[in-house]
Amino acid sequence: MSTAPAPLDPLVRRIFVGFALSALGGGLTMPFLFVYLSEVRGIPTATVGLLFAWMGVLGFVGSPVGGSLTDRFGPRPVIVSGLCMEAVGAASLAHVHDAWDAWLVATFLAVGTLGLYPASTAMLTRLVPVERRQKVYGVQFMLLNAGLGLGGVISGLLVDTHRPVTFERLYYLDALSYLGYVAVVASLPRGTGALPPVLPDGVVDVLTPQPGWRTVLRDRTLLRVVAASGVAITFGYAQFQAGFSAYAVGVAGVDARWLGWAFGANTAAIVVGQLVTLRLVKGRSRTRMLALATATWAVSWAVIASSAAVSGATAVTLVIVGLGVFGLGETIWAPISPAIVNELATEELRGRYNALQGMTWTVANVIGPALSGLLIGNGLVDLWVGLTVGGSALAAVLFLALRRHLTPAQDGRAQVEHLLAA
Repeated sequence: MSTAPAPLDPLVRRIFVGFALSALGGGLTMPFLFVYLSEVRGIPTATVGLLFAWMGVLGFVGSPVGGSLTDRFGPRPVIVSGLCMEAVGAASLAHVHDAWDAWLVATFLAVGTLGLYPASTAMLTRLVPVERRQKVYGVQFMLLNAGLGLGGVISGLLVDTHRPVTFERLYYLDALSYLGYVAVVASLPRGTGALPPVLPDGVVDVLTPQPGWRTVLRDRTLLRVVAASGVAITFGYAQFQAGFSAYAVGVAGVDARWLGWAFGANTAAIVVGQLVTLRLVKGRSRTRMLALATATWAVSWAVIASSAAVSGATAVTLVIVGLGVFGLGETIWAPISPAIVNELATEELRGRYNALQGMTWTVANVIGPALSGLLIGNGLVDLWVGLTVGGSALAAVLFLALRRHLTPAQDGRAQVEHLLAA
């Protein structure tokens, strides 16, 4: 006799409201930060590029600190303090007028983000039963993209590079969205998502040394997951944020105005397809699903690369379809990647486990743009195509090889195998 799944914890639904607010605020500003600093404030393009790289370096160096703080103090205070810094930083961007201002604010913003991913992931994980975590991660990703997409559309209608005040207003709105998220998290009961070490008699143990980063780095299975993820994100996802536009406009000759349609197709594929793929991946091998996701990215890059061999409407169509296909791969990746890491994690190290996985994004977002700029900028287009398609395909192979290192429960197969054996 089947029973309907229990509704989500009200606290999770409340967190989703705050998360959606911050995603909308990020969508208002994130697509235009480079343009704002270079075109509106007149900061040299090379300096802005170094500024983004600096933020990536800070994220990489400081990410372990965010994970440690999450494990030490619990997710709630880490999220609140980080969001407050983000709110101040976003508002401060409205007052940036030269490179020194930009460096100061960018540094402040980068420090504010250090603990947000490991803390928010740890909080959601501890509020949701194991069998429903993939769904929650997927819904979170869908909300993120819906907010970013809607925010980008709204801001695109409002900004004017000849009127700095139009950008300043957006950064104030972004700051308010962070404060809205702060209010939501602050309204949660004290200790939400935290897991203090407790002795058998219920006394909190503050004296016994707790496991730390040495324990995390000895987990060879986790390191295999992180390595495969690093390959996938560097040659797959990071190129979506950097190399795609350079290739589509500079190599395939697609007019820049069509890029908005391509990104719109990507967002639509995620928002519409996420609920479908959540049903598809349920009970299936996580490693095989991650392999499917990265193989889909390889196909996507092949479709986008083929746009250079044609012209006109055909090239535009291939670029739009390619980025839409990429979005389908993202809907598979989003619920599975954090699920497999949190299945490996022990409760007292959950923040550190998520921080280490989060570092793959930081590294990839530094290497990826630099790689695409170097190769495409120097005419090595075929090599760039080979790395995006081949690198994504290699990640698929690495994930398939990972399966033998996981238990059925870690790979998400336990429930299905149990039913087959019954």
